[in-house]
Amino acid sequence: MSLADHWNDRYENNPASKLSWFQESSPEVEFITVNVGKATPVIDIGGGLSPLVHQLIDEEFTDLTVVDVSEFALEQGQRKAEGRQVQWIQSDLRDWTPTRMYGLWHDRAVFHFLTDKEDQERYLLMAAEALVPSGYLILGTFSENGPQTCSGLPVARHSVDELTAAIAGDFTIIDSHTQEHVTPSGGVQEFAWMYAVRN
Repeated sequence: MSLADHWNDRYENNPASKLSWFQESSPEVEFITVNVGKATPVIDIGGGLSPLVHQLIDEEFTDLTVVDVSEFALEQGQRKAEGRQVQWIQSDLRDWTPTRMYGLWHDRAVFHFLTDKEDQERYLLMAAEALVPSGYLILGTFSENGPQTCSGLPVARHSVDELTAAIAGDFTIIDSHTQEHVTPSGGVQEFAWMYAVRN
């Protein structure tokens, strides 16, 4: 089964509200609305069924892009967006190259699925090269205390210190912390969060 098929199966056969990463809203929106202009190009990585893009639509952001490996998730997200202008891109991040620049790169719960060090390094370089100077990176990924698998796949876990070291060459950290996410089934997953500015 391909990675796209794996995620299509997950989304098609499970209500979104039962998926382990489900959340009603994205707390990051508060930071975005305070620090980023509404015409700023924003990209959400793995956001096919994320609430983020819909919250930003409600906040009247006008340049939004979503990348997801799951065609099903993108179709559902597009339907929920009710025709609002969003660029929806179906791709495995390991095979994708951005074709434009962004002012904010957001990723909650995708980076930890990159278990190969070369894929991790390529991802971080890609994010840096796709962000304008002073553009923002918001990255949420499983901490060193997070689960070892998710949705039937192995994951990589990263401490705040490891993430800080990994992006320090291209970014200035403005906030970093861990956060406990309570899953719909009542489990607890610890995330490491990085908020950074492109040098």
